[in-house]
Amino acid sequence: MTGLLSGILLLTGCTLDKEEEVRVLLSDWTELGETFFFQSSSTCTAAVFHTTEQPRITSLLGRARSVNTGMKMLADGKPVVFRVAGKSPNAVTEAIMSRDLPQGIGILNSGLAGVNCMSEIVKGVYYRAILNPQSNLVFVPDTHAMVVLDKQAMALIYVRGNS
Repeated sequence: MTGLLSGILLLTGCTLDKEEEVRVLLSDWTELGETFFFQSSSTCTAAVFHTTEQPRITSLLGRARSVNTGMKMLADGKPVVFRVAGKSPNAVTEAIMSRDLPQGIGILNSGLAGVNCMSEIVKGVYYRAILNPQSNLVFVPDTHAMVVLDKQAMALIYVRGNS
């Protein structure tokens, strides 16, 4: 019985990410405010952080103004911020999928996996952000994390699955 209880306690303590570690990663790229939402399990993480009134992503991340450029950067294993004129993060993901299905599926899976850790309110924030052409998409290939900066909502959304 003691072994079973220890195993359950160990499993409940396992999370994919810790809020402090995610904040450290993201604060290298943009100025973060308060945490609006953070949930991590062994299979997914979803987080929403407030940003400044005019958030921007620092030059520490490579920028891609076209899907092809961004795909090359991702192939090199570098995190990249997609700033493709007139394309929402969702449209960028679709464009990547049409050019390279495995790479596009990887980004899509990151975005979908994180939804399992979201409350209904956060899902609404997230869906609006990924459909907004003013939002920026960041993909981090080594951790398969997807970050969406929604400047209008002053929110930075982090999602990740354990795939």
